[in-house]
Amino acid sequence: MAGVDGRVGLLGIARRAGRVALGTRAVDRAARAGRLALLLVASDASRHALGRLAPEARAAPRLTLGSRAALGRILGRRSVAVAGVTDVALAARMLKWDHAAIGDDESSGPMRTRKGGCLD
Repeated sequence: MAGVDGRVGLLGIARRAGRVALGTRAVDRAARAGRLALLLVASDASRHALGRLAPEARAAPRLTLGSRAALGRILGRRSVAVAGVTDVALAARMLKWDHAAIGDDESSGPMRTRKGGCLD
């Protein structure tokens, strides 16, 4: 798989395989269980949604991907503000992605990564 379409496809496959937690509650459960490898955040996620996350979830490596609508389309939902990847190998692969945007009409620009509180 190459390019943005391959990346989107990989994330969709992970979702169908049960390797993605959707929403703040599921992400929190994964983080508290020590299974959250990567936090995915929509570029237009509200501060309120992010503030509701457990400290363990907020401390995870983070990727910001397109809008809530775009992230929702990728993950088979109408709209997704936050999601979590629980597969360590997939999370590592996603963190290596270049900073290409996930293509969507409402794209806010490039994908952004954050580790330990500082934006790369």
